Amino acid sequence: MEKAEFVPRKVYIEKQSLTLPLTKRVLKNIGQVPTEIIDDPQGFLEKRKISRDSVEHGKKDLFITRKKGEFIKPCPCTPQYIGCNYFVINLDLNCPLDCTYCILQHYLPDTIITITANLDELWKQLDVFLHQNQGRSLRIGTGELGDSLVLDHITENSKDLISYFRNKPNVLFELKTKTVNIKNIVDAEPAQNIVISWSLNSSRIAESEEEGAPSVKERIDAAKRVLDCGFRVGFHFDPLIHYPGYEKDYKDTIENLLGSIDPERIAWMSLGSLRFPPSLHSIIQERFPKTKIIYDEMIKGKDGKLRYFRPLRLEMYKNIVRFIKENGGKNIPLYFCMEGESIWREVLGWIPRRKEELEDYLSSHLGKTNV
Repeated sequence: MEKAEFVPRKVYIEKQSLTLPLTKRVLKNIGQVPTEIIDDPQGFLEKRKISRDSVEHGKKDLFITRKKGEFIKPCPCTPQYIGCNYFVINLDLNCPLDCTYCILQHYLPDTIITITANLDELWKQLDVFLHQNQGRSLRIGTGELGDSLVLDHITENSKDLISYFRNKPNVLFELKTKTVNIKNIVDAEPAQNIVISWSLNSSRIAESEEEGAPSVKERIDAAKRVLDCGFRVGFHFDPLIHYPGYEKDYKDTIENLLGSIDPERIAWMSLGSLRFPPSLHSIIQERFPKTKIIYDEMIKGKDGKLRYFRPLRLEMYKNIVRFIKENGGKNIPLYFCMEGESIWREVLGWIPRRKEELEDYLSSHLGKTNV
């Protein structure tokens, strides 16, 4: 059943953000929700950390503030693995969904869902960034530190982002989500260089490990609606999670996906296996005592994260790629997230030799297909 749109329990507003246009838009869209003006944002956030489960507590409230510093950063990837040369826009932080494996439980110091209101600074930084990188292909997206669309009924940020990027032909811009919150997308004018992508998993994992997220079928149905409106779509099978019978479950997901979505209209698919910092293990164990995903045998990778042994990852990747090709997806561009050269070579048969080669590969594929 489709999940209801997120409504915050309470909205906290940094005093200096109160008059910003996005703050006014959010307050208009949320309706009758209690609000509180915050004079000391840092003190406010420190007090919230005292909560017994500050992560769960933070997923119920909203904090509107200004971002200080850079909005645009390279996607974090250890030098020991092949990077995808992706740039992320850190706009909204945290997420009302509650996936057991989510690294944000460990990564972000402030656990309240946060909306950045000073968009004027974002557009200025983007103008400078794109000017500095004119003449080359770029992949940029949101969704690294929070779901790109889960708050979109409140912020309507997708409208502004799509409008900004639609006339930037050297940029592939991606909005990445697990939700079906696509009203603003289907109402927008599509553009060749805009990709709306979904994180997918097996139905079993979606039901047991992705609390608050729509079902896999609902996500695929939402992707089809977006595709029918003229946008590109992408998919991320990350993290792939090993368990007895995973092969059939992932095969079912891929059959359902490629039976509903024209493979030639898929911009890309990424693959990655379950991995997390050792310190996240105890957080998952405490917050999700029923989960079994952390008890598979793992090793510490080159990036210090726990991950499956290489033979097991190799087996899983080969199976997923085979399922994709058997279901008509042999021309879909595939890439790995945080894997080394040997995995690329053995599974995909090629290795990006320079950091721009992957984005050139993805850009050229989009150029050959028709919207």
